Amino acid sequence: MKETVIATIILVVLFGGMAYLAAAGTLIVYALGNNKATKGKRTFFGVLGAVMLWSAVCTVVQIIKIKNGI
Repeated sequence: MKETVIATIILVVLFGGMAYLAAAGTLIVYALGNNKATKGKRTFFGVLGAVMLWSAVCTVVQIIKIKNGI
């Protein structure tokens, strides 16, 4: 039973992380795309996507540091 709970949590975290990075990538691609959205809107979504990607990288680095006891 305990292994099932741990496996479920791992899957939720992996799929959640992938969805988060996919959303960030989509925002950046939208911002760079050739669409009729206003420049302010594209800039906002580009910055939001970049911040999301940066926060994901920082989170992974912090998790590795904590795991290794640094």
